[in-house]
This record gives sequence, C-alpha cells and structure tokens, in this order.
Amino acid sequence: MFTLVCVYISFWSLQNVEFEKIVLHSARRQILILRAFLAIVIGYFVANFFLTMGNLIISFSQSFQR
Repeated sequence: MFTLVCVYISFWSLQNVEFEKIVLHSARRQILILRAFLAIVIGYFVANFFLTMGNLIISFSQSFQR
C-alpha cells in the first residue's frame, strides 16, 4: 500500500516536468507512458528506501533493548 502511495506522489510530482521539450510533439501517448514508468520506478525505489530505513531503525532500537 505504501508503494502505491509513493508511486502516486511521484506521478503527481512528474506532472510539472515538461517532457514535451525533450520528445517530439507528436508523441503524446509516449510521454504519458514515460511519465507512468518513471513514476513506478521512482515510487518503488522511494518506498523501498523508507521501508528499509524503517526496518533498520526498528532492528537497531531492538538491539539496545536486549
């Protein structure tokens, strides 16, 4: 669920990036697919980073309790 939230946030934040300046103007569908794939990749890595850091913090704090 957290990964989907991160993908949505990354897709939302990519709306301001103007890919039209890089890609041909006739490639509207390709730009939408590019945004979707970039959002999936960025959202996955951001979610993975936060989940990994959360697990590390939990395991680190548990090591002091023992």
